[in-house]
Parts: sequence; structure tokens; C-alpha cells
Amino acid sequence: MTRPDPQSDAGQWLDRLLEARAAEAQAAHDTALAADELRRYQKFARPGQPSAHIVQLRQKQAAARQASARSRQAFLKAAMEFVRTAGLTPPRGTSLEAFVNAWIDTHVTKHGD
Repeated sequence: MTRPDPQSDAGQWLDRLLEARAAEAQAAHDTALAADELRRYQKFARPGQPSAHIVQLRQKQAAARQASARSRQAFLKAAMEFVRTAGLTPPRGTSLEAFVNAWIDTHVTKHGD
């Protein structure tokens, strides 16, 4: 199957799916970055009340985790709708996420290719 027409329902869901996939990757990166930064500063923190900086880093990490959860939810919603509107059927034993990611990697060209 080739890439759906951008004007069709499947094409619109594919666009949303690609946006959600990019947002998910960005959120995962931000979460890892916040966790690394927090680990670096907590390593040298004194016992007792955390500093204001550590509290801010924990808030930043929590916000990054929330963004990650929201982007994953958006990706799965878009994946479900794309598969439905495109008439695709994931093979048995394959998760929707794995199937859609493999389909995208196979059928959607990357920028610069």
C-alpha cells in the first residue's frame, strides 16, 4: 500500500500520527534530559530539605513526564484511527504501536530522501 492521499481521512490521520510520533520522540528526549539533570544535582545534595533548584528540577521532570504521557496517548489515538480509516489490519501478536511504526518506516519517506 502506498501513502494515502493527504485529502482523505486516512491521509489526515497519517499527518496527525506523524506529528504525534515526533511529539512523542521530543517528549522522551525532554524526560531523559530532565532526569539526567536532576540526577546530577541530587548526587551532591545535602540531606534534609531539598534546595529550591532541586524542587524546580523535580517539577520540570514531572512536567516532562506528563507531556510524554499525553504525546503517547495522542500517538495511540491517531494510530488507531489511521489503521481504521486506511483499512489496515495489524498481524496477530503485534502491538498497534509496533505495527504502525513499522508501517511508517516502510511507507513514509523521510525529509531529505
